[in-house]
Amino acid sequence: MKTSTTVAQDLGTWQEEQALDAACCRLLANKVILAHVLQGCVPEYSRCSIPELLPCLESTPEICSVPVDQDVLDPGRIRGENTADKSITEGNVNFDILLSARTPNGRESRQIFINVESQNDWNPGYSLLKRAFYYCGRLLSRQKGIVFQNSDYQKLQKVYSLWICLDPPKSKQNTLTSFHMMEENLVGNAKYDKMNYDMVSMMMICLGQPDSRQEDIIHLLSVLLSTEMDPDVKKDILEREYNIPMTVEMKKEAETMCGIGHAIARKNLEKGMEQGLVKGLEKGRLEGKQEGRLEGRLEGRQEGRQEEKESNILAMLKEKIPMETISRITHYSPDQIQKLGKLHGLL
Repeated sequence: MKTSTTVAQDLGTWQEEQALDAACCRLLANKVILAHVLQGCVPEYSRCSIPELLPCLESTPEICSVPVDQDVLDPGRIRGENTADKSITEGNVNFDILLSARTPNGRESRQIFINVESQNDWNPGYSLLKRAFYYCGRLLSRQKGIVFQNSDYQKLQKVYSLWICLDPPKSKQNTLTSFHMMEENLVGNAKYDKMNYDMVSMMMICLGQPDSRQEDIIHLLSVLLSTEMDPDVKKDILEREYNIPMTVEMKKEAETMCGIGHAIARKNLEKGMEQGLVKGLEKGRLEGKQEGRLEGRLEGRQEGRQEEKESNILAMLKEKIPMETISRITHYSPDQIQKLGKLHGLL
């Protein structure tokens, strides 16, 4: 059973994780960092130098601005923005970073919409690839009314969703994988213009240890986003190996990440030790109990535990904690939480 203290501890850890995500996004939204990400991951920019690539970024990336599920956007807000949509089952759904860029092709230059996500949880209960597919679908559909009107689909622009996975399973560490649309002839040998079907691309950028790779985008991001590496060491590597000046703001975010990362690691260690002690005590108590305990007393305790857990759920709903977070903390399903919230007029 999760006590009120345990729930409070979990909520504290969740809040720290949110702060860690925010610091991570602010680091990634730096234009020089984004330029390196595009150079290392997006084929349209692979032959560009960083000075050539920087002018292609159309605006300053912003954080927490545009809803994933908003159907029509303000023209200025699809460029370089992080977004929030409120759904009943998931709370806030965010584009961590959303920006538009021009391809460096002179007269043939075209616009590309790029979403960059940092992801701590490799297995949040669904495949990250399916979420990336959905994000790409939203990036395509939201162009209607902004990039084109009515049925002028020829103006539809290509979209990328780049997922930087901070803690992938060992088998996927230090990998960069692309998922995109390809032409395949089943009957005959017809040829289609690639520009008309190569519209969606997803990439999984799975990081490893900062010292495990040398001079590529995975190594750069592993160093930049490490919660264990000292900020001064990060500064030295970024400036010496990648010619990236670490600004005062970047160093501050790096220090924030390290501080929060250490706090979360310490809490997880303490929580693990506490859970081990509790399990040991419970086992001892169970072995010492006599078989003749009355069934009514058991039912009364179970009801009390359920009431306490439901009280905690209602408190979290009042604080606008995302549904999936409440489910993870309390082990109630989203459907159960939704019914409970509606019963008490919170949803």
